[in-house]
Amino acid sequence: MVYAGAAANVAVERGLCPLGTEFAHPLHYVDMQADGRRGAPSRYPGARAERVKEVRYMYKYQRFDPGAVSSGNKAEDAPVYASRDEGWIANGAGWILAGYIEDRSGTLRAQTPAELTQCVGCHSGNARDPERQYEYFTSAPGATVDSTWAFPRQLTGDAGWREMGYLGFVADRPGSTPGRATRRDPLNRTDGRGEFQLFLEHVVGASLYGDMPESMDRFMDSTVRKAKGYSADWVAVDTRSAGSFADSMATRQLLIREMTARGEHVDEAGAPRASLFYPTEAESLQAARRYRQVVVTQRYELGKDVFADTPITLQYHRKESTAFSHQDGTPYLLGEKITDRPIDTRPTSFTYGVGIGDTLIDPDLPFEAEGTYFPDYVPLIK
Repeated sequence: MVYAGAAANVAVERGLCPLGTEFAHPLHYVDMQADGRRGAPSRYPGARAERVKEVRYMYKYQRFDPGAVSSGNKAEDAPVYASRDEGWIANGAGWILAGYIEDRSGTLRAQTPAELTQCVGCHSGNARDPERQYEYFTSAPGATVDSTWAFPRQLTGDAGWREMGYLGFVADRPGSTPGRATRRDPLNRTDGRGEFQLFLEHVVGASLYGDMPESMDRFMDSTVRKAKGYSADWVAVDTRSAGSFADSMATRQLLIREMTARGEHVDEAGAPRASLFYPTEAESLQAARRYRQVVVTQRYELGKDVFADTPITLQYHRKESTAFSHQDGTPYLLGEKITDRPIDTRPTSFTYGVGIGDTLIDPDLPFEAEGTYFPDYVPLIK
């Protein structure tokens, strides 16, 4: 009925952290030989190198009642309060966010408000504006609870109270990577499917950009074959036309769902297959080298991911029926990098400056007919 620790005299409110809650989240560089065992190059498990690239911090300073906010009002007009000197920003839902990141020499420094807007993009929510007397939406994914993933994504039992081990990652020595997972794909408490399975079935790619690493593509090409009972051989992304692009992506989605239905995305113990879940040593080193460019240039506010090639999903491959242009009206060419999208240009509109391009996510398209909309997703795992 009450919280633990310093909040032991505070009654529990379901889905809310008590005032004064603090979270610290260090982000490490990746080392595919780091599994926490004796003789590993790092004391930390889960492919985490000794070196930290960033530290993120949250402090709950104000009570926030999500029940007082309507889900239908999502005008993105929330004011942002931040301190450049102290390196923090308010998220509009009761939390102060702070971040410390490498300077050019590799020493951690406080992040600027411009850099901290990335934090607000994920750790924020609805809040009431006392002057306007209506709720505004400050952006955020729908899978957070009280602005964080900390408790809803926590594994149950003892597995949820230990160093993060990336599903029990064990490096296969000597020198071979990526190693393997020793814990099964966590189950979604509501849906019953594994979280990694849900991700594969709805994202199609393998990252938040919707792209797929070469090592994963190679696994799919060797596994998904018509001779093994699949409806077709694994296909490459076809960018010759907008139609061929859509067709090839739809085929890949179908084949991924056939793979998860057969359970071939996990091993005999139910753990995600390493080739689908972990980077190779070469891929992790390449990512670190590219990130070094961001550290040296100190251009974090422009993003922290540097790609060898522009991901397919950041290139323009739309059919004429769903086309959009640059903000100046210039049409996009097939394969052109997407640098801007149409926005609401009416100064009197509540959505002034907000994107108005069609996302192509069809909420009425069922999962069985290639639909990816998942409104009932609950971010609780076990």
